[in-house]
Amino acid sequence: MIKKRDYELKIIRLLSGVLFAIGLIVLSTVVYLYDKQHQNKIGTIVYFFDEHVRSWLIQNLSKESGRKLEKEQHEKERHENVAEDVARNLLNGGYILHFRHAERDKWINVEMYDALESDVHDNGENSTRYAENDYFKDAVCLNKRGEIQARAIGEHLKQIGLPIGYVISSPSCRSRQTAELAFGGYDRLDRDLVHRGPYNETETNHISSLKDLYLNLPLNNGTNTIVSAHNQVAHKDMFDKMESSTVDLQEGGFLVISRRDNKLILVHRFYDFLAFQRIFYER
Repeated sequence: MIKKRDYELKIIRLLSGVLFAIGLIVLSTVVYLYDKQHQNKIGTIVYFFDEHVRSWLIQNLSKESGRKLEKEQHEKERHENVAEDVARNLLNGGYILHFRHAERDKWINVEMYDALESDVHDNGENSTRYAENDYFKDAVCLNKRGEIQARAIGEHLKQIGLPIGYVISSPSCRSRQTAELAFGGYDRLDRDLVHRGPYNETETNHISSLKDLYLNLPLNNGTNTIVSAHNQVAHKDMFDKMESSTVDLQEGGFLVISRRDNKLILVHRFYDFLAFQRIFYER
């Protein structure tokens, strides 16, 4: 009886190990496919595991799955190295930094309110209605968290020593507030920096206007030019060369743009501000 029981326990342990291994293979495959489908917008989920577990997965899963995990690990490390090089180069100036404004409350059809602010007033074409003083301010301005976020961005930029020169902003309240709280104000407003949502226009025409605007922005020696705008403004077709595969930004994130020989180059994307800021805080 004892031998039979020992045999049964061995079978159970063996089956448990097999099922566990199969489960890990299925999990890793699902995670990999999910990341690919969503283009790593939320970061590579595989790296939720700690270093020891990742190493174990690479060594013990099928060769194909292991190669995929190892490739993504190397890609993540390469991206981090590039990000650090770009971030430190910004301290020398010479770039256009396209920021998405800080956090706002999400309203249905926010485009309707944005049009009121940028177009329904008598203050001039590239001016604003100053919605912070109007009845629809909660729809288009920063919320309390956004005001705090913008101030924190400004404090970090000062601590890091990022040289800021010319600042241009969308007429939108949230973009202007971000410029004031994070970058010390703005030199100019431009209606082309409002996202495409409120307007009856072709994407091609807007992209052409934006490229012309960015090619002619002041860019002073030793400083970076700041654009305080929205997520759906910069477009991949603006650029003659892209080092980043996408231009999508979280609130507070920014694009690093280089201008050479009358061409625009997307050098890097910091999806959120934390991705940039943490580079300068070591321990």
